[in-house]
Amino acid sequence: MTPAFSASELQEALSELAVILQRSRKRARIYVAGGAAMILANKSDKLTRDIDAWIEEGYGAVMDAAQQIARQRGWPSTWINEQATTYMPPPEKRRGTVVYDHPSLKVIAANNDHLLAMKARAARSVDESDVEQLLRECSCSTVEQVESLVQNVFPDEGLGERQKQWLGAVIDRLTNQGDIEPDE
Repeated sequence: MTPAFSASELQEALSELAVILQRSRKRARIYVAGGAAMILANKSDKLTRDIDAWIEEGYGAVMDAAQQIARQRGWPSTWINEQATTYMPPPEKRRGTVVYDHPSLKVIAANNDHLLAMKARAARSVDESDVEQLLRECSCSTVEQVESLVQNVFPDEGLGERQKQWLGAVIDRLTNQGDIEPDE
């Protein structure tokens, strides 16, 4: 079973990563999305199983250091990975908050609009609670509002029918529970 990481565990691991990079005189810049971004940017008490990252600078050094940290902590080698990059905005569209800043390592967490756009495009059932939270935080109560947000983040890609239906079901459930107000 893959362990789940808290905000403090992720911060500790990023500190270790920065120290290793500094010792090897390397620098790195990482854009983080998914659950890790929500946890790190919002100081959430949620847990995540990995850091979905786009390693913008220092790829080899980051991956080598990440493997070393994984061995030391008994973590999976994929605790930091680039598997979600297909859902991330292109470099010129990325917006976020610096959640870790060290001379050898800068980590930027995707902002809530970008996270909602990415998770709406992925339309995975495991993301439903995150999407519910992001809908509230982004003040979105319709599929059309989320579609507009997706178009701003991913100008060449919209939501497909499957994504719209999935998102509509999540929004309907939140509206019926009184968690969001329907857009009049």
